[in-house]
Amino acid sequence: MKHTRILTIQDYSSIGRCSLTAAIPIISACGQEPVGLPTALLSTQTAGIEGFTFNDLYSNMMPSFEHWTKLDIKFDCMYTGFIGTMETVEATIKIAKALKEKGTLIAIDPACAEHGQLYRIFDQKYWKKIQELCQIADIVMPNFTEGKMLAGLDMELEPTPENARMILNILRHNGYKKVLLSGIIADDKQGTASLQNGRISFQYNEHFDTYIHGAGDCLSSAFIGKLMSGCSFEDSAQKAVDFCHELIKTSLKQKADLRYGLLIEKCLPWLLIQ
Repeated sequence: MKHTRILTIQDYSSIGRCSLTAAIPIISACGQEPVGLPTALLSTQTAGIEGFTFNDLYSNMMPSFEHWTKLDIKFDCMYTGFIGTMETVEATIKIAKALKEKGTLIAIDPACAEHGQLYRIFDQKYWKKIQELCQIADIVMPNFTEGKMLAGLDMELEPTPENARMILNILRHNGYKKVLLSGIIADDKQGTASLQNGRISFQYNEHFDTYIHGAGDCLSSAFIGKLMSGCSFEDSAQKAVDFCHELIKTSLKQKADLRYGLLIEKCLPWLLIQ
């Protein structure tokens, strides 16, 4: 197994098993070294929880990166999730450009829209910045809503395999070479549609008809962790889908409070043997 160092830029929610609290243990379980650069510190995740605290960490981002540069710290991959503000996205763009010049693989999860629209805290200016970040990427990892938006489709679409194929073909035509599109539903199955080297394929497991907070972060983290350990693009996608299936099945069986995220700690051993 390859050993790589992965810089992941996203927020840190102390309670909620998402963003960095999902990425760090999952990437570690894949045998890779995660380095977290938090964009903000929150007391909890924000879906369904009132009164959370939020502290922006923009002022720490570039000084941290500059310190690593002085130490000659090398990153094999940079992976982003939820970022949060215009300033933190601009800092992320600067870091992505600097690392790409050094040969670092850049993987971007837009993490800004769901259920057909942008999150309420974001506007079109933020979306344009996220698009700028995606254009730097070697790999983009949107959910179905974000993929549709990146493709410029301003219409209601169901997350079917046929619509996923249409979105991926548009993205390929627009210059995106590697895409992992999540949230695709086919009958009783759910998973991802992947684009690599002009080839479109699908990765499925059981469909759970419920909203699961943090599942997308777990999917992206497992995908990047497996990809950087040497698995193929499609195999990494399938392992990530299967890992999320294990997480959801275990969390529902144990009647976990899903506001606080999936029971990642219960399922990390699954990643170790895959």
